[in-house]
Amino acid sequence: MAGKPKRSTFRTRLEDMVTTLRSDILTGKLQPGDFLPSELTLAEQFQLSKNSVRKGLELLLNQEMIEKAPRIGTRVVGTGRNEKLTLKFGYYPTLTLEANLLELVEKFQQQHPHIVVQMIPLSQSYFSQNAKEAMERDAFDLITLNNQGYERVTENGAVSDILEPLERKNGTYPFLSGPFTKDNHLYVQPFIFSPIVLCYNRDHFKEAALPEPDSSWSWNDVQQAALALTQKHDRIGILFHLQSINRWPLFLLQNKVVFERDQQGKLIFNNDNFRKAMQTSLGLFEGMNPDTVYMSENDSDAERFFLQQKTSMIVTSYYSLNHLRNADFAYDIAPLPYSMEAKTQLLIIGLAVIKSSKHKEAAQTLLDFLVSNEAQLHIRKTTLTIPSVKTAAEWTGEETLARPSRFFMYRDIIPTFSFYTDMNVTFHELETMRHIFKLYWARLDDFETVCRRLQDAY
Repeated sequence: MAGKPKRSTFRTRLEDMVTTLRSDILTGKLQPGDFLPSELTLAEQFQLSKNSVRKGLELLLNQEMIEKAPRIGTRVVGTGRNEKLTLKFGYYPTLTLEANLLELVEKFQQQHPHIVVQMIPLSQSYFSQNAKEAMERDAFDLITLNNQGYERVTENGAVSDILEPLERKNGTYPFLSGPFTKDNHLYVQPFIFSPIVLCYNRDHFKEAALPEPDSSWSWNDVQQAALALTQKHDRIGILFHLQSINRWPLFLLQNKVVFERDQQGKLIFNNDNFRKAMQTSLGLFEGMNPDTVYMSENDSDAERFFLQQKTSMIVTSYYSLNHLRNADFAYDIAPLPYSMEAKTQLLIIGLAVIKSSKHKEAAQTLLDFLVSNEAQLHIRKTTLTIPSVKTAAEWTGEETLARPSRFFMYRDIIPTFSFYTDMNVTFHELETMRHIFKLYWARLDDFETVCRRLQDAY
């Protein structure tokens, strides 16, 4: 004969009921004047006795969140006495510039004064550890995730055990959801996005009497223009952080590199398209300062040198264009130059609710606000970033920021959008390649030697 349920089981169910009702009231799901489900319904929903339900409701009654209406039911009266819910939001620090995230969160808290959003910046190395354990340890409720972060989060377990499935936001560009979908469930709601593009100083091109870049440009065209634009001891023609995960794989994508694997699942490296792609990346800076490839330590260095007019062209993203808001010279953007075919890498930053969160309703409320038309339009009007909601992204009206004349170019190059995963390779594998290719870019190893090193590394 089965024993009686433990008291702790009843206590857990009771706490679950009280927490759920309190959260629904604090997040606005239950508004003042709304009636709670009947005691019988609550008893069945949370598998409690009527007496246990009454005890739980008594707690909310004492907190002045509900009131008893004789012969009618239990009615919500408000958010109670000084009752606040703290939501832990892990975010990429760059979003304070790229999406005016702090302003958006402030707007949210004005609309939901009883939710306190605790902003916790995520370091670049945060997801290099066991992400599931780290998020549970830090008790995150909501986090921002990009393509690479999503891969790292899910490599140590099933995504359904780590992140909450989400309803798809109507009006979001449909191509943004694919990388975050598993078994037809969406786990990361797209927030903002950007393709990689070419950015150039229009004044420099005018001074050199050169035609401005357009969609017909190959990397050879870029190199020829860069040589003409380079001025000794003053500026270089082109600069970008070649070693970035969002830069050097571009040459692989454009050269139709799709890695095959042997019977053990190891990558096979020695193929012609791979060789051509790496030769293009090596030869791009030919004829300029040989240290150019090592001038930058991260992607933002290119924008800094460009803003100082020390380089005429950079490979960048719409996110990073926000560093150029106060540029005192004319600049514009063009589609990324091509090799074998026109391809560019698509970067997406989204929002995810943590499975272990104790405040899922509140986390979902914040997520819904950040992808609402109000918040997305705020991003469009106050930044150079592309919001994920189509109507907000394509809004036209009086501009408050100086924008490149080709700002809406991204709409014309959507067919070129690609992901590093299209090459049958993982972020971790690309990072291993990058470390080994440093000697190749420094011209200290040839391609065959690099391939041997790669094969040994795997």
